[in-house]
Amino acid sequence: MIPPSLAAAQADVLVKRARLKASLAEAKHRLSPATIASGVADDLRDKAEEGVAIVRERPGVAAGVATGIVALLARKRIMGLFRKAPPPPPPPLPPTAPTKE
Repeated sequence: MIPPSLAAAQADVLVKRARLKASLAEAKHRLSPATIASGVADDLRDKAEEGVAIVRERPGVAAGVATGIVALLARKRIMGLFRKAPPPPPPPLPPTAPTKE
């Protein structure tokens, strides 16, 4: 016959082992690439829907922000439009007769 304290300890070990296996299975599921990618895709979809709602509420502000971003990205070309054109090169000198020395 097994002493009651030993039987209780064995039962406690079995319960804790089952909990550990369940925790490991849950961690494995949460850390799987498919689960992480799915979570990121859901977050991006939610943010995009929020962004669309904001743009629909304030189209003028959205147009201003978009214009600012385009101006920032194309600033060199835009500045090129406002720069002075370089002066034209001087006309070539007429050919001279060869000199005798």
